Amino acid sequence: MSKAVEDAIANLSLDENKSKEDVSVKKETRMQYIPAEVMVNILKRLPGKSLVRFMTVCKSWHSLRLNYFFHNLHLDHSLKNPNILIFDRNIVYLVSNFDNQLVIEKQFSAEVQRQEASYTSNTCRGLMILYGPKWGYVLNPCTRKVEDLPKATPVGRDHNHPSIGLGFSTETLELKVVRIYEGGKGRSCEVCTLGEGTWRPIEKGVPFSVAECLPAYVNGGLYWIVKEKYNCILRFDVTKEEFTVVSFPPSLTKSLGGKSQLSLSVLRGRICLVHWSLSSQIEFGDNDPCNPVIYLYVLDDSNGFTWKCEHEIWPDMPYSESISIVISNDKVLLFRPNWEIWYSYDLQEGITCQLSTPQDCSVLRSIDSTPLLVSCEESIVPVPKVTRRISRNKLLKE
Repeated sequence: MSKAVEDAIANLSLDENKSKEDVSVKKETRMQYIPAEVMVNILKRLPGKSLVRFMTVCKSWHSLRLNYFFHNLHLDHSLKNPNILIFDRNIVYLVSNFDNQLVIEKQFSAEVQRQEASYTSNTCRGLMILYGPKWGYVLNPCTRKVEDLPKATPVGRDHNHPSIGLGFSTETLELKVVRIYEGGKGRSCEVCTLGEGTWRPIEKGVPFSVAECLPAYVNGGLYWIVKEKYNCILRFDVTKEEFTVVSFPPSLTKSLGGKSQLSLSVLRGRICLVHWSLSSQIEFGDNDPCNPVIYLYVLDDSNGFTWKCEHEIWPDMPYSESISIVISNDKVLLFRPNWEIWYSYDLQEGITCQLSTPQDCSVLRSIDSTPLLVSCEESIVPVPKVTRRISRNKLLKE
């Protein structure tokens, strides 16, 4: 039995024993109680929404709501089959795949009234950030809980919007928001620990400007792709709050240029650099047409940050610059918005198939030209509330 299971059972058993004492003698002789180990293993397999409802049954189940060890058990199980979300401004759509038939439905709309465009961070422990130039919110798409972020430093005119990443310190067990932005003094970075009411500047600054694509988090590190020509990735240690530079794979550096796109994802618990491009005509001959290809480079951070190209995918589809790619479990999902066509590539079987879209595609037509697809595990991790600092004068008046 793992340490997480033992700790979750220990906390659950304490509340269970208290509830047993309140039961009358007659009922106690007839009732049979489910062992705590069995109960925990059942509850961790429930979908997030069902689990939230089940926690209202009794005090012992409700105690798991704030149990860090149970959160890990539920997250580990949810990672095996994460949800695919389409994020358009403050509206979240859920994409479900039943026998290659897609079902797209509006999951919820965050109650955020903002006139300017909004952006999203990566997902971490089932949470994500919805933000603009000066504002931000933390939300859990599963429980639909939303909380404010403290007001951030304004961005400069030379940068359209900041880039925000969400990470987790495995040592301090804290969720941290990392914000990179351009200001009058150049590149800057600030960090906010969720639950606190202030941003802290990173004195050493940011080595490079980051590209306008989603960061990714894994194993205590946040990763950003650096802007063109530098051919590297920035890694932010969430615990130490320091940046390091990770070079691109040598084979990728040689093939960059022309029609290609780069993005970050997570594949089997490791950072994955996704390279979507047209194949080289030199390799196949000048008379051969260019075919699209996807390379998945996986980073081994336990051995000096070395790269390995684990998958070379030749999807049976035309190349497009406006395409959304997301990795979910062992499948790569591709969506071309103008065509309203979805493709799925199975990494285990090596097969590409076109997915059937709903007859009513009004949802797809209502979203932006290139929607943001994210893979997000269902989570009951609570959204920390901001602890606002109250001045002493205000306390005296009250």
